[in-house]
Amino acid sequence: MQQQIMTAWLAQNQASVNEAGELNLPDYAKQLAAVDEGRAFSWLSKFSVLRISGDDATAFLQGQFSCDVAAIAEHGVSWGSYSTAKGRMQASFLLFGSGGIFHLLLRRDIAETFRKRLSMFVLRAKVKIENVDDSIAALAVIRPTACSGAIPQREAADGNDLAAAISPQASIVLSDAPAALLAQWQPALAAVGSTAWDLVFVQAGLPWVSLATYEEFVPQMANLDLLGGINFKKGCYPGQEIVARTQYLGKVKRRLYRALVSAAAVKEGDTLVAASTGDQTIGRVMLAVPKTDGQSECLLVIQEAAWQENPQLANNPAAQLQQLPLPYQLGDVI
Repeated sequence: MQQQIMTAWLAQNQASVNEAGELNLPDYAKQLAAVDEGRAFSWLSKFSVLRISGDDATAFLQGQFSCDVAAIAEHGVSWGSYSTAKGRMQASFLLFGSGGIFHLLLRRDIAETFRKRLSMFVLRAKVKIENVDDSIAALAVIRPTACSGAIPQREAADGNDLAAAISPQASIVLSDAPAALLAQWQPALAAVGSTAWDLVFVQAGLPWVSLATYEEFVPQMANLDLLGGINFKKGCYPGQEIVARTQYLGKVKRRLYRALVSAAAVKEGDTLVAASTGDQTIGRVMLAVPKTDGQSECLLVIQEAAWQENPQLANNPAAQLQQLPLPYQLGDVI
């Protein structure tokens, strides 16, 4: 049913979705302007939704994820991550809890690998993990008025929809009846594609692990501790020892930064180097959005000290990198 609704919406907006799951619409410059003006919405077609349910779901996920699952189980939302035993993230996500049933939003290119990996550890627990992309659409919208309070936060929603503010202006809605929302937004707001909407994520400093950055970062490198995606008081989970050691022994040597890059062809996973370190990788691009002036706005995971050493794209040393502000404080980076 959702497939039919979204197919009709694509035709209505002269839009298409490519093999990578990216939503494309006409007039990219107009889309970027709509995002900047705060009057945009999008279908998050390059994301997937997993539903995790069962009597043991809360306890099971509490022992797998970096966030405090128990705290959001009844009616909450949190950023979170899933890591290897060495603390390297295999997924970062937005997790909704409703009556002990969870819906998890993550990048589509890692979703099936993540689902299979997590399912390996269910064993005899009463837990069901399923992809619900056929029945739930992930939508996003920039609101005309800013919300206040902690981010992310749950918001009121119609019917079975799950909604959360991910920034003071932007919200994500997981909907089993997307036609009504799309009809509501369409007259006053501009539909934008995946790349234009990524600018919202970049400007909010929100890290999504993708196939290009799979197992590249520990959660603190992506600022998940600053976004409330790590609970340092809960019990064990995969990678917890590394995450805790990083926190308490002061070994966070890299952080997620927002930057303007004087190049249009910047991709997720591109490596960063510095003249003083030769070919040694000092960071990677986590997300990149080309602008209409030939530059790109990006999220980079990079060593703080590297900003003093003229960091460069390994595949484009002539490109200049300029640090831009994030909406939250990075604190001390050691």
